[in-house]
Amino acid sequence: MSFKIIKNSKPSIGVVGAGPAGAMAAYLLASEGYSVTLFERRKEVERKVCGEYLCPEGVRLLRELNLLDKLCEGFSELQGMVLVSPTDVVIPSYFPKKANVNAENGLSLNRKTFDQNILKLAVDHGAKLLKDKTIVSAHQTSVGSWEILDTNQDKYDFDLLIVADGRQSKIGHSLGHLKAVDTKRAAIHCYLSRKTDRGLRLGEMHILKDNGYCGLDPISDDEVNFSIVCDSKKLKKETPVSIINSAISNSKRLSAMFDLLDGKKSNDIKIVSSLKNKNLFIAGNNLAYVGDAAGFIDPLTGEGIYNALLSSRLLATNILSSSNLEIALANYKKQKKKLSFQKNLLNHFFQFLIRKPLLVNLTARYLKKSPERADQFIGIIGNVHSPVVGFIKMLAA
Repeated sequence: MSFKIIKNSKPSIGVVGAGPAGAMAAYLLASEGYSVTLFERRKEVERKVCGEYLCPEGVRLLRELNLLDKLCEGFSELQGMVLVSPTDVVIPSYFPKKANVNAENGLSLNRKTFDQNILKLAVDHGAKLLKDKTIVSAHQTSVGSWEILDTNQDKYDFDLLIVADGRQSKIGHSLGHLKAVDTKRAAIHCYLSRKTDRGLRLGEMHILKDNGYCGLDPISDDEVNFSIVCDSKKLKKETPVSIINSAISNSKRLSAMFDLLDGKKSNDIKIVSSLKNKNLFIAGNNLAYVGDAAGFIDPLTGEGIYNALLSSRLLATNILSSSNLEIALANYKKQKKKLSFQKNLLNHFFQFLIRKPLLVNLTARYLKKSPERADQFIGIIGNVHSPVVGFIKMLAA
């Protein structure tokens, strides 16, 4: 059940989810004359619980689309990352530039502002936005189109359905395409005010003594996006405040940067579990998933926003460059699976590493000996290099 995309006869497109992935897909297709309807379950854009960081490759992607200034005006640059071992070995590293003349620095983002900017861009270029619409089910009709149903029992029909409703995709689960994977990990997130090092334009990754890790993103001089990923069992024994305070008090660097939290801060802490899912379908039959709905892994390297934007660009590029939707979706699926395979391998390697304190400390000493080596390592995390190229450059440094 496929149809031809021919000049002057473009398919109607429904996009479920108006986060970065959905809004970017809507913008790219609506700006080329497609009829796009964008569904968002929230009434207004909210600030998401996530690391508010766009890696260098994500910055380059937006620059290529001539969208960087439109979407990221006023956001602060991130020049690299500080890596900290469980034994408090501190390794400043910077995104490598010599290896790639087009390399960029990263950016700290306010997700609410960033998401609002992309959504406005999509609407300004012709996408129709329907807010407060929770899509609960979808089924394919006899002619190949997709009929979706919201909580008010309103029905909508589209030639092509793009699903961007997040890592717990209702449509993905209802169609049996999404498989949850229990990583036995949970993420604890809050915003902290930093006591020292204000103005430092480096993110930070701390490997903790209990096999967890902590990510810091300086949104502004007065606000740090602070996240801890830990064993989910800890939340049955300890409060989120005590877990955060334990991480701060057991680290020389963190204790110098932050005051301990009191109980009044508990309402400002968010918890996210189910840190991985697997999409068994991705694309085909006039349906495509983008963003976290297309597959989500434990966000160790902080690439969620980049992966969302990249998946939407890949899908739109294939649709716009092909006269046959079936081929376009097949090519997108192939490309997305290849990228996901590489990222999963890298993630599994890092997850294995951080659970081995001895290996972490040996790696820290190895990187500490050569600033260039550390920069190449951070280049892997920032997508400046592919994993294979990055490790070769790191070993050669």
